[in-house]
Amino acid sequence: MPPLPRFVIVGAQKSATRWLRTNLGEHPDIFVPDSEVHFWNVEGRVKRDGLEWYRDQFDGWNGEPIVGEATPGYMIWRHHPEWVATRMKRAMPDLKLIALLRNPIDRASSALVHHIRRGRLPAEARLVDVVRERTPPERDRLCLVSGGWYAASLRPFLDTYGDNLLVLWQEDIALDPTTMYDSALRHIGASPDFRPDDLSKVIFSNRQDFAPSYVLTYEDRLELWEYFRDDVARLEKLLDVDLSRWEPRWDDIPPEATAMAEAPATGVPAEPAAVAEEGIDDAESPVVADEPTADEGESRTKWWSRRRTRA
Repeated sequence: MPPLPRFVIVGAQKSATRWLRTNLGEHPDIFVPDSEVHFWNVEGRVKRDGLEWYRDQFDGWNGEPIVGEATPGYMIWRHHPEWVATRMKRAMPDLKLIALLRNPIDRASSALVHHIRRGRLPAEARLVDVVRERTPPERDRLCLVSGGWYAASLRPFLDTYGDNLLVLWQEDIALDPTTMYDSALRHIGASPDFRPDDLSKVIFSNRQDFAPSYVLTYEDRLELWEYFRDDVARLEKLLDVDLSRWEPRWDDIPPEATAMAEAPATGVPAEPAAVAEEGIDDAESPVVADEPTADEGESRTKWWSRRRTRA
């Protein structure tokens, strides 16, 4: 039987976890399954099928000294990260964890395209309209907003595993994929002497689905930011980082959207836009966690991720 994993990429969904999983799997000393496992975030599966089922998901292991997996669902707030971390700690106390984080507005926009592709939302759906309709966000099974509550979702893993948790930033992949890859190798204890030939290659993208209806205006981004503002502030304190770059700016137009944001004829600044999908994407995680009760959802939301009420 394969050994239990030495490392797990816990998320976030739509933040290049597939890119990292695929490239780590290219290393001769590392084995990862070709798809997400979804074990620790499904309580019934843990209790019913146990570690034997989990080990079976690593079929194809050929003696590689380092085994790992990537399931972004482990870090989704609605999937109870505090329970996930506890279950993992009992079975794998020395586990190394990796989290990739992305601007939560862009993550939500990417998730929208994901759910449209899966037929869960109509093709003409707009993110701001869907979010308004699916309030409160803690009860939304598609996790468009709660999937970006990183402070709330990471805190249990940080409390449980401490320095064994490595946090990386999705935007750094485009800037310097080699440095990010090397950081992951060092964290899991793999030899730094190997690099995949196509490290900068996009593994998965919804860019081909890019359409004007998926573009976010500056006003859209301002409205969506209110769902994430408090959690981002907590994340800055939790990780001791400056995330002001995530705050909406009228002059911050992603390159992919430049063609759609025409310059105005007057001196009024154009409204910037953000594409629904950036170039590097992760796997398509199903919504599989057990439904929390209303009391559970309420108590877990009170201190960390309650969105502000719009005027």
